[in-house]
Amino acid sequence: MEHDLLIYNPKSGRTGLKDDFLGRIVQELTENGTMVTVYQTQNKGDAKEYIKRKQIRFDKIICCGGDGTLHEVVNGIMEIEERNILAYIPSGSTNDCAKNIGITKENAVYFIKRKEITIIDLGIFNGEYFNYIAAFGAFTNIPFITSQKIKNILGYFAYLLEGVKHLSDIKGKYIKVLLDDKIWIEDNIVLGMITNSFSVAGIKNRTRNITKLDDGKLEYLFVKMPENLIELQLLITSLLSEKLDEKYIYFGQVEKMHLESEEMEWTLDGENGGIHKQVEIQAVQKVLNMIVGE
Repeated sequence: MEHDLLIYNPKSGRTGLKDDFLGRIVQELTENGTMVTVYQTQNKGDAKEYIKRKQIRFDKIICCGGDGTLHEVVNGIMEIEERNILAYIPSGSTNDCAKNIGITKENAVYFIKRKEITIIDLGIFNGEYFNYIAAFGAFTNIPFITSQKIKNILGYFAYLLEGVKHLSDIKGKYIKVLLDDKIWIEDNIVLGMITNSFSVAGIKNRTRNITKLDDGKLEYLFVKMPENLIELQLLITSLLSEKLDEKYIYFGQVEKMHLESEEMEWTLDGENGGIHKQVEIQAVQKVLNMIVGE
């Protein structure tokens, strides 16, 4: 008999996790005789610590929550000797990781039962794993200054609305970046993203045409600080188009990166990634066994 661990965050999603939704999930997961141990997270970082101290061997770890909860679960799994199979039931506001693997709140249990597993990449940011994005600069702090109530109601549109309110606060960060020990970038950057994702904050990633989740590479995108309103308009047009303009944007693929700057805030998978002056980022190829959708 299989024995799975279901970790869920009761506060994720647009209305939080309802008891009837959780009950339905448990019922569907146990229909074929599988035993399920359920653990409700209590505080930030709780999911990771619970996985690290668990005593029972589980066949799968199932995460039910948003991208932040999944971030904790992945870091917990990567710190234990036995790398469990990971399944995901998305219930957050944007669920970028779920979109990557073809999973929705409605079809997740179906695919968990089908057990289609693929081995995907992760990124490492100064020793911490991330699933789909490490970012700095304009608008990357929006998840923390947007109220949870508004995010729950509007989803990723809340991020856009909050971003418009802070357009006048745009300031560049002077960075020095070494890509794969051979490409050097030194410039004033307004937004930087290192991703392994087809979408970010619910919006399609403009480097998605070169993105693969298991190629051992991350995609980078650095947006130059515009010098005037005309450049800002052209920059926004480039970001929204299918063709990125190299005059305003650096982009490509990288296996590892060294970045230096003044002290600045980072986000990892939409969560607070701390303040750093030096950052080491690296892709780790085919390291996470994950149940995927179509």
